[in-house]
Amino acid sequence: MFVGVRRKVPAQIVQNKISAEDIMNTYMKDMEHRIKSNWVPPEDNFKNKTVVTFKIMRDGTIKSSKISESSGDRKFDTDAIKAIQQTGKVAPLPKNILGEYIDITFTFERVSYLIKKDSYNR
Repeated sequence: MFVGVRRKVPAQIVQNKISAEDIMNTYMKDMEHRIKSNWVPPEDNFKNKTVVTFKIMRDGTIKSSKISESSGDRKFDTDAIKAIQQTGKVAPLPKNILGEYIDITFTFERVSYLIKKDSYNR
């Protein structure tokens, strides 16, 4: 006679299951960190925003980076593209992502404020 055995899975293991959304969020945060570590925003007193689009291939290689929204400041735009190119490669795409690549829209933004000493020393 065969007796079936049922095992209970401890609650902590079930609660620690990582969802596909969590995996992707972690992946995107890592990608952002890697790219931004290669970007040095200019020290100026202007608000600049550049949007760059690129592809991340299955192996993590970054390709086809281009400005999709210019800041109007050529150096700012060029520095954003350089940050992407210097990064070159990120972690391979998570296994739950289908296809050969994903398209990324990445925003570089710098907000500086110039405060005149006289305006707060009253």
